[in-house]
Amino acid sequence: MDKKAINILFKAIKTSQDESLSDWFDWDSYMQYITKDDFEYAKKHNVMYEQENISHDDICRRIKAAVAKIEKQDVVNAFLYSLSTRQLEYRSFLSSYCIAQSLSEHSFIASPEPNEGICAVCELHTFEFEEPIEFNTINYFKYKHGACFDSLIQVLFDVEQFPKLPVVMPGDNDDKILNELKEIIETSEPNDRVSQLKKRISKTFKSNDDERVALLEIMGVIGILHDDEHFGYAEQYITYPERKHRPIRNDDVGYPARWWQGKFGIDAEKWEYWFGKNY
Repeated sequence: MDKKAINILFKAIKTSQDESLSDWFDWDSYMQYITKDDFEYAKKHNVMYEQENISHDDICRRIKAAVAKIEKQDVVNAFLYSLSTRQLEYRSFLSSYCIAQSLSEHSFIASPEPNEGICAVCELHTFEFEEPIEFNTINYFKYKHGACFDSLIQVLFDVEQFPKLPVVMPGDNDDKILNELKEIIETSEPNDRVSQLKKRISKTFKSNDDERVALLEIMGVIGILHDDEHFGYAEQYITYPERKHRPIRNDDVGYPARWWQGKFGIDAEKWEYWFGKNY
């Protein structure tokens, strides 16, 4: 990817964050820190994007149309390739593909009051699609720490952008990292959670805390990390009411990895499904 284009995105977002912690992610907030020429340059290189008006139903429709054109092994390769290269923009495609595959097209169904502005199936809020949708902060988080996404707007961005990136293939070092991750997870203490696991895997590959949490969240989404009640999206789409939070004050790990403990190890069937034949 073009480094100049990425720097344009990062500079605009970082300046916006420094100026306002409350609304830095709004289009009008960060766009004031970027010139027209720089924005056009970043768009040309598929790093920044114009806003779009997309309805809830069109989001679902476009996700299903896009994911139908993607091969599973290609997103697995992208995920593995990101391990040794630290090209984090390739990492989230795996979980987004998994969610997109399991998703069924549906119309907006209001949740019970007082949450009637939230879709009871996918959790999209009306304010998210009734106003123009911006994708630049999504891309920022992809480059920043390989974020794991479960919002359908984020999933849409991933499955539509995946074909635009150069095809990549993992190498022997990626295979080594993957096997080390597997061994570390399987030898976790029974009561370990993601907070302990992210520290144990820290020497396996170059990463920071946010990157490691995101990677473990991705493994939850694809069905590898879960407990015996809360599962990932590999076999069926997990609806908004099913993505339960743990009864603790700060439950900031994504579903279902938030429920994982060391005693559950890995889901061997899902590991084989995704990584049984690496490349």
